[in-house]
Amino acid sequence: MAEQQLFSGKILLVDDETNIRDGLKAILQKDGHEVRGAASAAEAMDTLTYFDAETAVLDIHMPGMSGTELLTALKARKPHLAVVMLTGHGTLETAMTAVKEGAFDYLLKPAKPDTPRDVVNRALIEARRQREQATLLETLQVGLLRLQQLPGTSPSYSAQTAETNLLIKGALEINRATYQVRCAGQALALTPTEYSLLLALAEQDGAVIDYVTLTRVVLDYAAEPWEAKELIKRHIYTLRHKLEPQPEQPQFILNVRGVGYRLAA
Repeated sequence: MAEQQLFSGKILLVDDETNIRDGLKAILQKDGHEVRGAASAAEAMDTLTYFDAETAVLDIHMPGMSGTELLTALKARKPHLAVVMLTGHGTLETAMTAVKEGAFDYLLKPAKPDTPRDVVNRALIEARRQREQATLLETLQVGLLRLQQLPGTSPSYSAQTAETNLLIKGALEINRATYQVRCAGQALALTPTEYSLLLALAEQDGAVIDYVTLTRVVLDYAAEPWEAKELIKRHIYTLRHKLEPQPEQPQFILNVRGVGYRLAA
């Protein structure tokens, strides 16, 4: 796995156990992170009103609102927040389910200091990448709209550009100029990562893309094959739930066991 450079970020740490919360806070502050601790989900939501967190570390079992419920609430408020679930061996299955539902990763407790440092660093990289992608997409869309509104735009040029940027695979239409995706005429609301993943598969015309290549192209991250498979699987899961009529029996995004994925459209 390629070594990732450590850099400081803003982290929200939520755990009702003071010793665990303080211990993780001390580890992360040593790397220069700005950390805010919260003992409950309610306190965490209040903290977000004045603290622009990039990454959140959530304990799964807390009094009142659980960590998985808090995950949903946080992602609704801050879609680009990278969330790491904190769990013991007894709730490992719950943590893995949370990853399928939008968490970036999970941490087993107790953990050696290097483990949370590495996971949080990768989560910060992912959060900033998603935020930057969203900003670029918005800028491109505004620029395209402005270009279309300018007087004297050549109709022939516009038609040629539109044809070049439209990628059609069966019932799937991907507009590379506007970043809009339709399936059977229905618009799909994809995240920047989901869009990049779908486009990468569509551009290969049905050929298989291996896990490592997909992770490098879509997530801009160099990983070992076993890690790449786990990283890309999360995004395949969310993309299938937006694209496939029956996500558990996919007909578009197909897995080639032990190799990667391909698009059948």
